[in-house]
Amino acid sequence: MTAALSAHLVTRRYGERAVVDGVSLSLPPGQITALLGGSGAGKSTLLRLFAGLEGVDEGEIRLGADILSAPGRTLPAEKRRIGLIFQDFALFPHLTAARNVAFGLKHLPKAEATARAQAWLARLGLEPRAAAYPHELSGGEQQRVAIARALAPEPAAILMDEPFSGLDPSLRDSVRDAALDAIRAAGIPALLVTHDPAEALEHADRIAIMSQGKLLQEGPAREIYTQPVSAAVAGALGPVNRFTAGDVPAGLLTGQAPGAMILVRPEGVCIDPASGIRARVLSARMTGPLTRLTLDLNGLKMTALVPPVTEIVPGMEIGVRLDPALTFTFASGEV
Repeated sequence: MTAALSAHLVTRRYGERAVVDGVSLSLPPGQITALLGGSGAGKSTLLRLFAGLEGVDEGEIRLGADILSAPGRTLPAEKRRIGLIFQDFALFPHLTAARNVAFGLKHLPKAEATARAQAWLARLGLEPRAAAYPHELSGGEQQRVAIARALAPEPAAILMDEPFSGLDPSLRDSVRDAALDAIRAAGIPALLVTHDPAEALEHADRIAIMSQGKLLQEGPAREIYTQPVSAAVAGALGPVNRFTAGDVPAGLLTGQAPGAMILVRPEGVCIDPASGIRARVLSARMTGPLTRLTLDLNGLKMTALVPPVTEIVPGMEIGVRLDPALTFTFASGEV
């Protein structure tokens, strides 16, 4: 049975600064865990600790019960059987796609290595491009070759650092879907480092959120989205409306302490013709499947994401209500 890859109270310091600070995180087999956070949160450093590219100052990295890293002891990256995929595809320019994939299979007989490389290329829709060199491949094709190369040696886990961010938007979804489907099918732990909340929510099974080296919350994607433990976690998963309870028009919220911090996701601001709470529409802009409204509730500005409603135009007055499932209350000053 495939084992989990896990960090146990891991700390990594650069000088006096802890860039990863007491983090515990388990990556279950067969699931994609997205590691989300802003620049400098410690995401890529934690990935490097999992990979064995850096040592830990405190704590342990384990694969199942096996200790891979501890203070003063780091199993080299090449001995961990952990696949790595980065934004930079890092393909060998002088090797064909098939030979790039077979590069990590030197422990196998040549015929078996060739067959396995061809099988992975076929799985990712690249069989017709097996003989092409990297400069003859599109960006999406190059990334799929890199993914096949990482998975072909049957690694114990896979680590991905912003692997799709450099792709053209028209290719990103199809390449990402093919890659993550193949990784899930492999049944191994997988970590996807990303700065994109939409990518984490749509494509990951679990989400872990970091800030300033600390792990703020980890769990199933839906749970993190609907049950954030802090304002920082709520804001990490996309835009939110922020205000204090005392600023809210009477009747929009009930039972809130006067100084409480209220966060509402834009899709939690709902149009309700029957509501006595009225708002003036300042702007209405299409964003694709939804319309983004900027509303004025007696001087309180609020953003709403609603299904397209053609009759809503700037200057109109509409009734609104808040969806309790997407409205979060935190104590005054809580981050």
